[in-house]
Amino acid sequence: MSANYLYEHLLNSSIIGSEGFTTFALKGIQIQVRDVSIIGNIIQEWLSHYMDNHNIYYRTKNNSQEFPDFLLNKNNSDTKDLLEVKAFTKSPNFDVANFTAYARSLRTHAYRLDAKYLIFEYAPSPKNNGSIIIKNIWLKNVWEICCGSDRSPIKLQWKQGNPENIRPATWYSERVNFHPFKNKLAFVEVLYQVIRMSRLDQSIQHDWLNTVKNNYQETTNQSL
Repeated sequence: MSANYLYEHLLNSSIIGSEGFTTFALKGIQIQVRDVSIIGNIIQEWLSHYMDNHNIYYRTKNNSQEFPDFLLNKNNSDTKDLLEVKAFTKSPNFDVANFTAYARSLRTHAYRLDAKYLIFEYAPSPKNNGSIIIKNIWLKNVWEICCGSDRSPIKLQWKQGNPENIRPATWYSERVNFHPFKNKLAFVEVLYQVIRMSRLDQSIQHDWLNTVKNNYQETTNQSL
């Protein structure tokens, strides 16, 4: 199964407008959780059960913190049909990836540029009962949810002058100063600009752009 198939399946199931809630039970006492800050992780776990119920194939890594959240390729390929799941309310505020870890990984796993991002937008229910409503979903490439910023060629969270996390664009709005990148090459080139202007380890910086281009060609049989 592909990410596109899963996305269309969700749309056809009328996921947009659906209402959900979280419960917690302990010692015979069950409550409805009203804190919506935990919804992102819960949606990811819910999605795995959704795929189970609809016979949509997926795998996960042994380490749940390892990229990606789901592998959808039936041939057990770790280089194709990669899916990350994100969620937000009000405006996109999730971390796309840790900048240093992502830059390092692309040197040897450049196929990760083709991973899809399934993104859920949710909001508290107007019923004010602790439930949430799914307002929208998108399926995007990584460069389609990233943009530049006033401070650097790509929007980042900075800590003590170092790039920390890649932060998302508001990709669905035209009323923004910075729009998403047009393609994966433009995305990779701005990553390289930040690498060159930062204090990253020399083992990451050395010939990074050519290394990523060559690795992408080797692992996907396509050029950037």
